[in-house]
This record gives sequence, C-alpha cells and structure tokens, in this order.
Amino acid sequence: MRKPQLPQLFNKYQLELNKFTKDFYKKLDDPLYITHKYFLGWIKENGKDDNATGKAFRPSIMMLINEALGGKEKNILPLAMSIELFHNFSLIHDDIEDRDEFRRNRKTVWKIWGEEVGIISGSSMHALASKAIENIDIKDKNKLVELRKIINKTCIEVIEGQYLDIDFESSKEISVENYLSMIEKKTGALIKTSVILGSVLEPSNKKTTEIFKEIGNTFGHMFQIKDDVLGIWGNKDFGKPIGSDILKKKKSFPILKLIQTCDITDKEKINEIFNKKISEEDKTIILNLMDKYKIESYCNSILNDKYKLTISLIEKLDINDKYKLMLLDTNFFLMHRTK
Repeated sequence: MRKPQLPQLFNKYQLELNKFTKDFYKKLDDPLYITHKYFLGWIKENGKDDNATGKAFRPSIMMLINEALGGKEKNILPLAMSIELFHNFSLIHDDIEDRDEFRRNRKTVWKIWGEEVGIISGSSMHALASKAIENIDIKDKNKLVELRKIINKTCIEVIEGQYLDIDFESSKEISVENYLSMIEKKTGALIKTSVILGSVLEPSNKKTTEIFKEIGNTFGHMFQIKDDVLGIWGNKDFGKPIGSDILKKKKSFPILKLIQTCDITDKEKINEIFNKKISEEDKTIILNLMDKYKIESYCNSILNDKYKLTISLIEKLDINDKYKLMLLDTNFFLMHRTK
C-alpha cells in the first residue's frame, strides 16, 4: 500500500499561511502574544526562534478548494488564518480541560504560564480569529455577512462539543450515536466549515456547494474516528503506545462500541475496570475484549464506508481533475494516516 500523504500543495499553503499570520502578529506587541507565538510554534519557551508549526490541515483544505474554484489568494488567506487561530484557541483551552502537559512534544501553554494565562491566551486568540475576517476584500457585503454567520455557527458548535465531551466524562451511559453527535460538533464542525468556506467565496452552483458540505461531514467523522482507533491500537509513528486511551479512561468510539456490543458479564467487567485506577493488566483485559467482539474491524469498516462515500462525492464535483486527485489523496490520508 502506498504511504498516506497529504498533497504536496499543502506545504505551499502552510508556508503562505505562516508568513501571512506572522505579518499579522507583527502589529501586536503586547506581552500576551508571546504565548500565542509559542503555541503556534514560532518561538521556544525561552523566546528564541523555533520552527514547530502544525500541519495547518484545516486551512490547507480550504485553500485547496478555493484554488480549485478559481478563488483569489488575497481573500482566502484571512479566512484561512481565522480558522487556524480558532482551531489553536480551542486546543489551548482543551489542554487545560484535559490537564495535558504536552502537545506536539512541547509543554502546553498552561503548564508554562499557569491556568489563568492559558485561559486568557486562548480567549484572546479566539478574538483575533474573529478580527482576521476584517481583512477580506469583498465588495458583496451579503457574502461577508454569510461568512460571519458560518464562522459564528461553527464557533458555537465547537464549544458545545467541548462541553459535551467534558459532560460525557461523568456520564455512565453514552450511546455511540450521542458520541458521534458530539464529535460532529467538537471535531467535525471546523473541518466541515473549512471545506464550506473554501467553496463559498467563489460563485459555484448549488450542487457543488452541497457536495462540498457532504465531503466536509465525512472528512470530520473520519478524522476523529481514526484518532480514536490510533488511541486504542496505537502506532509508533503516532507517539502513542497501544491502549493509551484505555489508561486515560477516555470514552472514545471503540470503547463505547464495545460497551454497546458486549454481553452483561463483560459489561460488568468493563464498568468495574473503569471505576478504578486502570492497571496494565486491566488494559490487556479491555484489549482482549476488543478482539473478542471485533471492535477494531468494526471501526475500520465504518472508516472504509466513509472513505468510499467520499470518493463517490469527489467524482461528482465539477472541478479540474488535478484538484480531484488532491482531494482523493486527502481522503486516502485520513483513512490510512498513522499520526
């Protein structure tokens, strides 16, 4: 099987977005923004230059779709920056909520500067994400209103999803369906919106816009379910040992499917394990139950269904074949990625 890789064009988008965002931050000299520059990977904890930026997947998919439809780079870059800043704001707050001390092999903002600064850092990045849209040069004011509505709706959905995720931690019974609704908001909404925003700036027929919405939905689901699969069965490239999410008592898609599928005796065993500190032996018991009920196969079958659905959707798009191939590569990456 070929190695799963994002389109090479994404590297170009990442460099362009990084330069645009750095230029935006040059106008901001308040000490607060040191925390932003650190989290965005531009500087180290000691303030020296660094190059530890993320992959910028969401804005890159937006820029790809915008280019496929003949869009202007000068207008898509402010939108791309807005989405990337919003994504990073949610991660800064997520780290506080989850008590995570490291992200991308670097200390998290709250771990270095404290929870209070972490909250302020994330909230101010959220505000800048909204401000970024002011730089879009659109004569059609109705289009600008539409963009703001889409982004505001997404912000609300992501925050609602974060709340549900926290609420689920103390809930004894969570259905797979409720979990999917949660990830559709927390993870899927921003990916879906990135796809939609890439298509709304330029005139396109209603059918094309609707297809992109469906692609955004499937991309969002695939991204989170694959994360959950890697969190249980691990991968050395992903940096997670096998069963890492079990040790964290994370109620992820595979765990919930196991609870939904297993018999009463095994369900009692699972509840007993999750009601105490989980040992390596407990982790092995859960992994064996996963094998018994073929949970990994089930998760992969769900991913495969969404993968095939996305292929059929991409083939219906009225865009240049080279961009279709890049979207197909992105779909393949989401299906087979190892980190």
